[in-house]
Amino acid sequence: MIRLKSKLAQSASNAAVTIILIAVLIIFYILFLSPEDRAALLDENPPGGGGGETPSGVKSVLLSKTPGRLYPLGENAVEHTMPSFMVFTVTNAGELKRTSSLYVKNSAFGDKSEELVFFYDSRTMSNVKLSFNVKEYSGRLIIKLNDYKLFEGEITQSSPAPIDLPKEYLKDKNSMVFEVSDSGAAFWRVNSYTLENVLVSAKITDYSGAFSEQHFSIGASEYEKIEQAVFEFLPDCPPKEEGLVQILINNRPVYTSYPDCGIKTSIELSKEFLRPGDNVLVATTSTGSFLIDLPKITTLLQEAEQPVFYLNIPTNLYDAMYYGQRGLMLSLRFTESTTVKRGTLEINGFKTYFETQDIFYQTSIDPEFVTIGPNSIKITPQADPLDVVELRVDVI
Repeated sequence: MIRLKSKLAQSASNAAVTIILIAVLIIFYILFLSPEDRAALLDENPPGGGGGETPSGVKSVLLSKTPGRLYPLGENAVEHTMPSFMVFTVTNAGELKRTSSLYVKNSAFGDKSEELVFFYDSRTMSNVKLSFNVKEYSGRLIIKLNDYKLFEGEITQSSPAPIDLPKEYLKDKNSMVFEVSDSGAAFWRVNSYTLENVLVSAKITDYSGAFSEQHFSIGASEYEKIEQAVFEFLPDCPPKEEGLVQILINNRPVYTSYPDCGIKTSIELSKEFLRPGDNVLVATTSTGSFLIDLPKITTLLQEAEQPVFYLNIPTNLYDAMYYGQRGLMLSLRFTESTTVKRGTLEINGFKTYFETQDIFYQTSIDPEFVTIGPNSIKITPQADPLDVVELRVDVI
């Protein structure tokens, strides 16, 4: 009897050892599985996957990437348009100094002179003239400009021609002195002039509209791919309009010329003229009126490469998909929800088209599109570039 109990105890002990060995083998098997296989087996999230909490109903996250900006196939030109704008100057006749009358004389008993003070701006003023009417005269009238003898002579006309004031004798502040010559041997004679409507005038140019500033933006990813850029515009101006136009991009001159009005102008730019982020275009003119029509910057990029994203499907997950126990959900998250996003999803060569205006797009992955092990996913924009914040594949 004692012998029988001993054999039963020994059998139980052997069974316990066997169970322990099997449990240890199972634990080691699980430990040596890949993170994705272990997550699929235990219904857990793989390490580093998902980038956050797993949504309700999602068993695990197989893939989570940030594709960024994606370009259509063959798309290697990006246009940056700006509104049309004008640069112009306005020139009008203006008064620098006016007095209704002045009287000068020279005699043996005394003389009298008159001074007019006026201001001059060489940048905005040109064609400065002195005009007046003569009411009474005798002797020679002497006019000095900043101690330079501008005129000396007898004036017999009541409305003489205007006198030009040479710009080389003009200053910011100017003094014009009127005098009369002496009578010489006839000391009893009095020489005098009475002048009316004395006017110093000039052509004054208003440059407030001669400067215009426009802005355009270049993304960092686009800037990295720039090989060349082209600046285009159409100068529109009145016939025979003459004026020097200068255009700068980021304070660097790219165009300085008298425009060919009505003829499209195209200028090649190197990448160094541009910068990522905000760019500034400035146009100025010396004189005249010009419409800078249809201005745009076109950047020519390196051939866009379509990135490929990979995910691994373990055998047990593939089997569960085959029997309808599990599925795969592909999600795209965009940067905005205002424009229509169109593109093609390619999974192991199988293509499906998508179109959405939402910030999210989701679609289930057909089990026939995938295989055990590595699988590839490509996103190709249809016409316009796409900004994709996240590409995600979930096990559901």
